[in-house]
Amino acid sequence: MRAVFLRKEPEITASEFCVEKVITLTAEEYAAFTQNLMHDYDFIREHVNLMCEKDGVWHCLLVTSEDMEEGILVESEGSSYARYSAFVPSVKGLIEQYQTMQETQDAAMEMIM
Repeated sequence: MRAVFLRKEPEITASEFCVEKVITLTAEEYAAFTQNLMHDYDFIREHVNLMCEKDGVWHCLLVTSEDMEEGILVESEGSSYARYSAFVPSVKGLIEQYQTMQETQDAAMEMIM
């Protein structure tokens, strides 16, 4: 398991967030992404309209790999790179929450139609 360590931070500041979309990359793509967060990516550009900070909640993408437990939360603020990012050591719960949200939205859309 991995973690991000910060040096001599005066406090831990956590923010509320909402996963708007899960992006699953191959292991090679994920490794390249995590080592080059400032590069432009099509998968970020394609979902730029889902990301924003509104009323203290960060609406973001969760970028992960098909064989990893970890992931990166991304809010691009209109860009095609990870302008804001947060490391998440375990994404299982977030993915389950996202899938439940998607199922609820799909069921609501079926009722409307």
